[in-house]
Amino acid sequence: MAMSGFMRDQPETLRPDSIPFPALTLEVTLYVALALAGLMVRLLALGDAPLAADEARQALASWNFVRGASDAFTGSPLLFAGNAIVFALFGATDAAARVLPALFGAALILLPALLRRELGRAGALSASALLAFSPSLIFFSRNLNGAIIAVTCALAALAFAWRSLTERAPRAAYFAAASAALALLAAREVWTVVLAIALFMLVARAVKWSDSQLGGDDSTARLRDYVTVFVVVFLGIGTTFLLHREGIGAAFDLFGAWLDGLRPSAAVYDPLRLLVVYEPLLLFFGVAALIQVAFAAASGDRTRFPLAALASWVIVAFVLYSIGGDKQPARVVALVVPLALLAGWHIGDWLERAAQATEKEALLSQELPIFALAGALAAFVYLLLAEFVQRGSIVAVDALAAATGQRENSGFIIAFLIVGALAAVAFLTVTTVGWRRARDVALAIALAFLSLWTIRQAARLSFTSAGALNPQEYLVLRAAAPNARDLVRDLEGISRWRANDSRTLTIAADQALGPLVAWNLRDFRNARLTSRPAATEGTQALLLPSQAPAPASGWMSQTYRLETRRATEPIPGLLRWLLFRDVGAVESVDAALWIPQPQ
Repeated sequence: MAMSGFMRDQPETLRPDSIPFPALTLEVTLYVALALAGLMVRLLALGDAPLAADEARQALASWNFVRGASDAFTGSPLLFAGNAIVFALFGATDAAARVLPALFGAALILLPALLRRELGRAGALSASALLAFSPSLIFFSRNLNGAIIAVTCALAALAFAWRSLTERAPRAAYFAAASAALALLAAREVWTVVLAIALFMLVARAVKWSDSQLGGDDSTARLRDYVTVFVVVFLGIGTTFLLHREGIGAAFDLFGAWLDGLRPSAAVYDPLRLLVVYEPLLLFFGVAALIQVAFAAASGDRTRFPLAALASWVIVAFVLYSIGGDKQPARVVALVVPLALLAGWHIGDWLERAAQATEKEALLSQELPIFALAGALAAFVYLLLAEFVQRGSIVAVDALAAATGQRENSGFIIAFLIVGALAAVAFLTVTTVGWRRARDVALAIALAFLSLWTIRQAARLSFTSAGALNPQEYLVLRAAAPNARDLVRDLEGISRWRANDSRTLTIAADQALGPLVAWNLRDFRNARLTSRPAATEGTQALLLPSQAPAPASGWMSQTYRLETRRATEPIPGLLRWLLFRDVGAVESVDAALWIPQPQ
């Protein structure tokens, strides 16, 4: 009653029922803004880069299913079924083929909100920001690959299951069951998550390190409902609503492919190399979070149970990727997602403590000048490095050498300047704010600079002005060349010239050119792929490997580069590659278009 009286005494503008959107808090607004920004980044110019061969094979399977053509390939059952629906509704294009990973990648940004209590308010928001702008997650959200879908659904299943156990929420268990079914249909990376969580649960049970609040009073009937939801989703999506029964076998093939990829490999530098190049922000704060979680586990702190599960996920994914023979770049997704959650938790926890310890006046008068100096020195050093890798020396050093008549070492001078810049910032920080606050300032500077590097890497990796991905990137296994679309435009022009129609040209293409050619010829009604096609009567164009001889006398050809990939040779000039990605040998797949000479 006292509370009711208090509410009546409030001004009308302060009553909850007078607020237009009472649930629209600042926190919710930030989540929505991050999700919209992440969605925009993932959908922007989604179809600019042509599909590579592995993407084209997955898309072609769905397209053949839609038009009733026989195709024994399924790949990812979830992508197969989803793209079949998308192609049936909107047509088959490069952008349409990639829209499902983009949507699931954007949905991933919102999942930390389900773990808001465990990560903290600031930690969950920080994790969402890291997931939204992670270079590797943006890249694989714009790539026709099921890895981002599998990990997103696996995390959703774990988060909903955790909420169901801790909050006695049956509805969350239904979402967990559906998410788990989708994850098992998406890609083989889900089995890394399954193994990590299974091992963690075994260890937690062995040491009796579990939350006393866990457990539920679900009846047998309700458990049957959860299993029913899982089975219905698994069979429905896996078989494309009972129209493609081979999808169930393909789902089990994902497990076999995952097992096959666990064979030991001598190359153990991935995924650490990928994290250092593309995700240094997650690596830096994620390792700090792992150390903090390890101390909590050693002390028996049961409140860190979900964080310990994420730490187990990170460790298992890192070990499997390092020692396994499967070095597909998409495997890094299963490592980056839990690492981003842990890094976000650590950053959020630190931000809350730093905000309480720092006064506004002190921030403006002491910390900001340090940030200004650090930013100026960082920009200066970056420009020196860029000049050095472009010219092989520095103009100022060359002038000094010419004046003194001695040979100067530009590399040594740059290293000296970097060390001097770090020392100057450290000295100014300690003398200005003291030793205790110097750590917070150092972490803030690291967070700012690594965030800028992350945005730069994301832009260079996924957005190029040439309309094609850069094969020099470690995450780009193979990149389709813009010539693939030039080939299609030229075939359309030849078809209009010969038949007054853009898609009726009779084309015979060599199967050796692979699914990339088959996907790009999908709209030509009279195109066929055969083994070693010949210039028979009625054939108006031939697509052959570039090294193939002329099919007959009186035929002329034009060569097109279809696909590029990084050569296996070591990259020369590692510093230049790190800054500009324009060094190293590149291999290509070329095709020759043959047509009869005009009479």
